[in-house]
Amino acid sequence: MRAEHVTRPVDGSTTVRLAHPAATVAAYWRGDPHAHVSLAFSDDGTHFGTPRAAGRDETGQARHDGTTYGALQTVRHAVAVRVTTDRRITRLTVLGLSDGPSSTAAPGSVAGAPATQLTTNTARTATTTATTTTTATTTTTATTTATATPQQPAVVSRAQWGADPAYMTWAPQFYTTKKLIVHHTDTSDSYTDTAGAEEQIRSIYYYHSVTQGWGDIGYNFLIDKFGTIYEGRYSRDYAGADPSGDNTSGQGVTGAHTSGWNSGTVGVALLGTLTSHDATPAARDALERLLAWEASRNGIDPEATEAFVNPVSGATTTTPNIAGHRDYVATACPGDAFYPTLPAIRDGVAALIAGTPPPPADTTPPTAPTALTATPGRTSVALSWGAASDDSGVSGYQVWRSKKASSGFSQVGSPTGTTYTSGSLARRTTYYFKVRAVDTSGNVGPFSATVSARTT
Repeated sequence: MRAEHVTRPVDGSTTVRLAHPAATVAAYWRGDPHAHVSLAFSDDGTHFGTPRAAGRDETGQARHDGTTYGALQTVRHAVAVRVTTDRRITRLTVLGLSDGPSSTAAPGSVAGAPATQLTTNTARTATTTATTTTTATTTTTATTTATATPQQPAVVSRAQWGADPAYMTWAPQFYTTKKLIVHHTDTSDSYTDTAGAEEQIRSIYYYHSVTQGWGDIGYNFLIDKFGTIYEGRYSRDYAGADPSGDNTSGQGVTGAHTSGWNSGTVGVALLGTLTSHDATPAARDALERLLAWEASRNGIDPEATEAFVNPVSGATTTTPNIAGHRDYVATACPGDAFYPTLPAIRDGVAALIAGTPPPPADTTPPTAPTALTATPGRTSVALSWGAASDDSGVSGYQVWRSKKASSGFSQVGSPTGTTYTSGSLARRTTYYFKVRAVDTSGNVGPFSATVSARTT
């Protein structure tokens, strides 16, 4: 992985030139964490695309080390980045990443780190082909042996996806697995094959281990939209077997995926952003098979909500045994579109463990909410509506907003009830709103009628 860091102050706007074309870019800075930073990319150094919000790294946003870590942005041969901010930043760094020779500047690996990991990204096509075949075979096996204990699904090892051992500087720690936590990586969904997914994972690995100084990738496992499962955080060498993330005693390795709750938990990240769309059926199937295997072998009831004691800090919390990242800390992860479907994930995991065929898929969406009303304030609009109905039950709603009556809508909220206040709005401005429901199976219903309100 070739990495390039360019650091400078930004007051308003500046253009950062990169020495090598980058496939992935992120901005991070010391200073005001609430700064609105946007990035525009150029592949010729002259013409720039539409600015994108710098965002926040899904796991890095929970850090409090004085640095704000933006999200990884997938780009195409970017040689220049135009950075714009609404407030002065004295030290902002643009990180450009691309596949290339392994870095020799990163700290050396710890004692016992895997000597067999790849240090260059070669033979990607052959690896991808082998991975795809193995995954498909495992899916068939899991279906035909559902009456037995769920078997471990195929897992692409760190060596196969190209984890550079030079970045691995963290000494593994192990505890009995008690909770399973689901994430999305909040990165691009634009990869078109497993080779592209692996390139994105290598970028996440560098960003976590080197840039943020964790010494390894934060997640225990990752799953791409094709249903391929990848080994995340290093635990040990497996001599050709599918990596389990455990030590030889069956304890799980501690990751860095949920601040304050990493020990005794397994973090599984769906590769991409699930804010406005759900995970693919292939990704959901792989997630359920992985969680069923983890839950079964660790004695975890997938449908229970139980207290959990952090084995390191002694802190206690009560959460679902299969939970989303947001159930532990203040974050939008694992995405407003995916999160309401977790009850269906738990049901699917329980069915795999029980060896019973899952019930027929619920494909009936909820009805449209009714009687949407909007009451304006100075910088907010209060909304209320009549509840939608559904055969499996409504799990929540999506609130969408625009400054135009028929276009430009984006989701701004995901309440579970029938009221919502949209805040931080401009004064004396007209906004348009519409609402739709999501059921417990993840089906999204039609929108309500659109209403408007003008702030005072």
